[in-house]
Amino acid sequence: MLRHTKMMAIGCPICNSPYRALSKHLLRNHSVRNLVERRILLLLAKGRINIRLHPCIIAGCEYNGTRLDRHLYRNHVELSRQQLHVVLTKLKMKVATKKLHELSLTNPRVAMITSWDVDTVGDEVLSQPPPLSPVIKCDNPDCKEWRMDANRMKAQRDIYAAEVKSLRCMLQQRIQRNQKRMNQRAEDQERVFLRKRSRTESTPKRLSKSKGPSCRKSPIASHTPVSSSSEPASIDTEASSSSPPIHSPWFSGRGRGNRMRDIIFPRIMEKYLQGYRDHYEGIDPTVRLQENAVSKISRVKSFLSFMAHGFNRLSDWLFLRDLKRIRGWSRSLIKSSLQVTTSDFYIKNISHFLKYMNETPCKGSRLNQNDMILITREVAAILKSMRKKVFIHQMQVKRDKMEGLPSHKDIMACLTAAKTRIPQLLDVMTSNPTHATRCLLYGYMTLNWSCIYGHRPGVYSNMTNTDVLKAEITGTAFGHLIHVSNHKTANAFGEAQMYLTIEEFGWMKRWLEIKGTLTGTNNRYFLCIAGKNP
Repeated sequence: MLRHTKMMAIGCPICNSPYRALSKHLLRNHSVRNLVERRILLLLAKGRINIRLHPCIIAGCEYNGTRLDRHLYRNHVELSRQQLHVVLTKLKMKVATKKLHELSLTNPRVAMITSWDVDTVGDEVLSQPPPLSPVIKCDNPDCKEWRMDANRMKAQRDIYAAEVKSLRCMLQQRIQRNQKRMNQRAEDQERVFLRKRSRTESTPKRLSKSKGPSCRKSPIASHTPVSSSSEPASIDTEASSSSPPIHSPWFSGRGRGNRMRDIIFPRIMEKYLQGYRDHYEGIDPTVRLQENAVSKISRVKSFLSFMAHGFNRLSDWLFLRDLKRIRGWSRSLIKSSLQVTTSDFYIKNISHFLKYMNETPCKGSRLNQNDMILITREVAAILKSMRKKVFIHQMQVKRDKMEGLPSHKDIMACLTAAKTRIPQLLDVMTSNPTHATRCLLYGYMTLNWSCIYGHRPGVYSNMTNTDVLKAEITGTAFGHLIHVSNHKTANAFGEAQMYLTIEEFGWMKRWLEIKGTLTGTNNRYFLCIAGKNP
């Protein structure tokens, strides 16, 4: 089986056009046959030029060490990411041009194509501008005046350079003080949060007796997160000696009563999770999507609560580096009362959150790129190890469903009964409408549709009056085709379709007319129940 790999296009440093096979492009289109020259151009295009030994080019900075990249990120905190990117691009271009210039001075056997000069690279942020031309003594009055102007401009330049250096130092100090103040504020908030959590942890029995096992409003630490009985005692050394309990109360309750919805984290983490929820919902979320977003955030909070157990500082997110605890959390899901497919779905939610966290780092996070690679790789390995169990479970469920399918005789009996009873129930709803008759009518209608098409119940419940009226307009002499766009699997399979005969569609049209005469039925859905009275 052939495997097609997607390669990212790289911009050519000569013509600025994106190419995937840049080496071949340089050889064929630009005739770059010098191997050293081509290697320098490829490194420049990929951004892998070594700039560590180059002096800093920021105005007012005199750094000249061996780690310029680290110096830019650590010391120049006054620069934004875009400004740092511009500075790094200029540095790499400057170093690459210098290497090409040095290569041209060696007079190589294979001729060079690029003719860049070192002085052609623009540098608006140089700390020391290029030196002036050597002074030549001349008695011409114009030359004397020019020398005086040059000396005056040089003195003014030195004054401005010193002022820029002092202002930059003041700006860096102010930014560092603000960062320390924000970190101190976050630590104070976490200290208050942990103090409240310790109070609730000291009296778990009293809370359980007073509120009961089904209470909803409880702080994060009144119930500690999930753990596994087989988890080894090799939790991170930063954590306390106490480990999470074996049984988790966060999986108790269903729907809106699930306690995972009541987990609370410090303010900066709650703000980041809210941003993840907004990203998941999108620009036009439906009610169902909003409910799914709440459930997804609850599962993420349960995972973070398990991982953060015993850590005194949460805003740096370093508690996620414990790979053994990640395995313990996954093991506890598998050994709980959840089905293996549900556990796999929960772990996939965490994998999606970690991918979002890798692409959008949280403010104050100290996780580096290597940490995120290890964490995401561990979660991917867990999902891979569960594929066999998930596949076997799905096949078993499919066999059980196939065994429970009705026979052909039963389906024909249902269709015959629906064809007989639906007109009778419509007559009853015309003369004496009741709630029980309406429910019975809906039951026979959905029975007729399910025996023919086998759609989910959500397709019938989300079918609107507009869908039926559109099918009436676009119908033919043989039947009508109804399209239902709002259902569970619309993203994967598109609209759900039902083709009805003239007789079957006549039942629906007649029900629309009857429903229009009833009181309290201003509902846009075709199958609607307005309380007990129709």
